[in-house]
Amino acid sequence: MNEIDQRTVLLSRELPFARERIWTAMTHPDHVNRWWGPDGFRNEDVEMDFRVGGLWSYTMVGPDGTRFPNRVWFKEITPPARMVFDHGDDQRVWFETTVTLDATDTGTRVTIRQVFPTQAERDEVVEKYGAIEGGKQHLAKLEAYVREHLA
Repeated sequence: MNEIDQRTVLLSRELPFARERIWTAMTHPDHVNRWWGPDGFRNEDVEMDFRVGGLWSYTMVGPDGTRFPNRVWFKEITPPARMVFDHGDDQRVWFETTVTLDATDTGTRVTIRQVFPTQAERDEVVEKYGAIEGGKQHLAKLEAYVREHLA
């Protein structure tokens, strides 16, 4: 395993929908903030400027009411296939995320790759915050949302 892999969380799921529908669910504030996050979480105080250099700001509220400020700075946008952004809070960037949407014979493979500054930071979010299970829930919520609202 190389050094980048040791700092990476990789999530992937094939969804039975066209890339354009998934892209819409992931990039339009009216949609993304209705499904974004793991089970039991919701978003408040949302502002989204979806363009290279734009900021997406939101507070993720956990099931117990804990508030997590989030800031996303968009670095690359290639509709409907790829986006790259830095994800953090008001203090710092936590990780860089690359989202790719690859057309398949039966729909679209969504891949989310998060690269952390260090392996220790990656391991902390996996072990302490359940990032991999939360990411699986996140992608399941995306699939359910597209099925219900955009299919």
